[in-house]
Amino acid sequence: MKTLKILLFSLLILSSAAIAQNFNQNGYGVNTDLGRNSSPSKPSQQDIDEINSKQLDRFMEQLKKELSLDELQTIAIRNEVTTNRKNVEILMKKESSEEEKSKQIKAMMDRTDVTINSYLNKDQKEKYKILTEKMKSGKKIKKGKKEEVKDEIKEDKTTEEKL
Repeated sequence: MKTLKILLFSLLILSSAAIAQNFNQNGYGVNTDLGRNSSPSKPSQQDIDEINSKQLDRFMEQLKKELSLDELQTIAIRNEVTTNRKNVEILMKKESSEEEKSKQIKAMMDRTDVTINSYLNKDQKEKYKILTEKMKSGKKIKKGKKEEVKDEIKEDKTTEEKL
């Protein structure tokens, strides 16, 4: 009887160890060992171009709506933005310091803004300036929100530790 208990206890321990090996870190019973040997696939150039095209379409729709652009302005600005994106991609592939790349990208963006402004009338220029300021401040707000969330998490942890 004692031997049977030891045998059942050993079997229980071995089976629990085998089950634990099949569970991943998230606690789901999925064996992910098969996918670990393969390297993650990079998106193809066609996928990247498609994503860029969709982003450009959304940007142009926003500009067209906000600035009341006509078709000629829309086409000219789209071409300018497309050219700028291609130049930025080329610049990013060059081997130079990040600081130098950053300066060159900023210069390209400034030139693009000047070119876009050349296609706009006075009212559109004012609206474009306000829109670009909103976009720039929107990015800063998002960063600020992330920092606020991190601070709140830290405060919650310290409160829990005190309890």
